[in-house]
Amino acid sequence: MTTIELTRRERKKEETKERIFQAAMSLFKEKGFDATTIEEICTKADVAKGTFFNYFPRKESALGYLAEQWLGEAEDRAALILNEPGPSLEKLLAMFTGFAAFYEGERSLARPLVQEWTRQLYSGDAVCLRWQDLGASVVRRLQKHGEVRADVSATRAHQLLESVYHGTVQQWVEAAEPPYSLTTELQERLRVVIEGLRPRGPGGR
Repeated sequence: MTTIELTRRERKKEETKERIFQAAMSLFKEKGFDATTIEEICTKADVAKGTFFNYFPRKESALGYLAEQWLGEAEDRAALILNEPGPSLEKLLAMFTGFAAFYEGERSLARPLVQEWTRQLYSGDAVCLRWQDLGASVVRRLQKHGEVRADVSATRAHQLLESVYHGTVQQWVEAAEPPYSLTTELQERLRVVIEGLRPRGPGGR
């Protein structure tokens, strides 16, 4: 098989996966996640059921793919922000909390999406590992530029921020009615943590 043929095949696979994903998201928003069947997704995407399972082993996996898309966007935007002159911390905070705006706009999808993300988070999923690597690398860059204290490990700082982020989202998702503006509350809670991570003396401590 030539390189051109391989490239075409890979592109077609990506197009098929994206078509299935878009069909699933459209139905989830229209009918609700629980009421949507895999058969309906396949019909809307015009693919066989076996093709669906080639790309998504479970219905919930279509939601997990959304996190993968967010990750690619976050990696690109974080790189741009970190290469801009001046402080980066507030820009990065706004970027990461901005992803939570999806939950507020699509509350009916928020719970299954968070449940799928939580399942992936503790399963060694490759996408979750990439999120963790991104978070730790961002913290290291902020430490290098003096925006985050240097005596805290980048991994620990990221895990602390991640715990606050997901805990806030989980609390919002599980409430019968939204207890607060999610993006606003995330920004406020994360700022409290960030203040504890700011350098307070010589040597970045």
